[in-house]
Amino acid sequence: MKPVFWLLLGLLSAIPAYAQAAPVAVTAETLQTHQRYLASRLQQGQFAAIDSLLATLSREQREFLLLQLLRDIPAAEPASPALQQWVEAQAGKAPKWLVEQQVDGFLVQQPVYDFAARARQLLGEWQIQALQASYRRQLELGNFRFKSIYYRGNPALAQQQQALLRALDTQPQSVWVREARQLAAQNIYLPDNRLLLYLLQGTGEPALYARLWHRPVDQDALTALLTINRFHQGNVASDLLIAASDNPGLKASALRQLSALSPLPPQAQKYLLAELSNRQYGALVAGLLMEVDEPQLLSALARRLGQRDTPPIAPSLLPDSGTPDGQPGL
Repeated sequence: MKPVFWLLLGLLSAIPAYAQAAPVAVTAETLQTHQRYLASRLQQGQFAAIDSLLATLSREQREFLLLQLLRDIPAAEPASPALQQWVEAQAGKAPKWLVEQQVDGFLVQQPVYDFAARARQLLGEWQIQALQASYRRQLELGNFRFKSIYYRGNPALAQQQQALLRALDTQPQSVWVREARQLAAQNIYLPDNRLLLYLLQGTGEPALYARLWHRPVDQDALTALLTINRFHQGNVASDLLIAASDNPGLKASALRQLSALSPLPPQAQKYLLAELSNRQYGALVAGLLMEVDEPQLLSALARRLGQRDTPPIAPSLLPDSGTPDGQPGL
């Protein structure tokens, strides 16, 4: 006997009386028979037969079996027009078997078996697959346009971006580089830094880093910063990290990464020494430089710190600037 049917029986007996319109008389064997029949009709595309059987069942049985049936539909496989139409019909229905639950201190009614949510999930996944196939063809032909997705007020942007990222995964490196350079050269609306991070993880395109440094900082931007050392070393990495430090949200992370370059390029040494005078980041930079294995840099650091820590000389101890032969006070 399948555990899921025992779970249903347990739930039915545990549901309070106010959540049930009438007692439910059902056995696991009956549900199992119904489920086998529905699965066979689904496989054959006989959706009218499915609806006919479900219409004869109680609310509790119908919504339980409908959810199980929708869960058995593989989201990763393309759907026929008839299947998609039937799932759309289920997504438009409202579950009627509800129970009260406390959410954030309030009693709300929620479906026991939310088959409509599962239907909407299937439709969303199929839509992403269709978009992915379209974007893949456009990328292969070289005629994909970022502005077709990225514009303010696009209600489907999140779904379209997800499809685009999946389509990129199927493309060779040359396509990634081409699209990264095209994006870097365009002034288009981006809702977040997800696309920039995705392309940078695959290309390390310098122009795309420059674009990212001028955007609001989020976790994707911080993650993109860590990809620099994977693609660049020496002066190029140093220049990218120095540019990143101009963004206040990236500065601390960029300074740490910059000081970790080995060997440390001259422009990086000069920049870090200059940052010692920064009231907000001076202490951080000093601590970072103490860990750098660069004798000349450590000597420069010691001189800077010595100059900064030297106490001022009291005016009374300075040589008299008056007439050498005269007595003080005369």
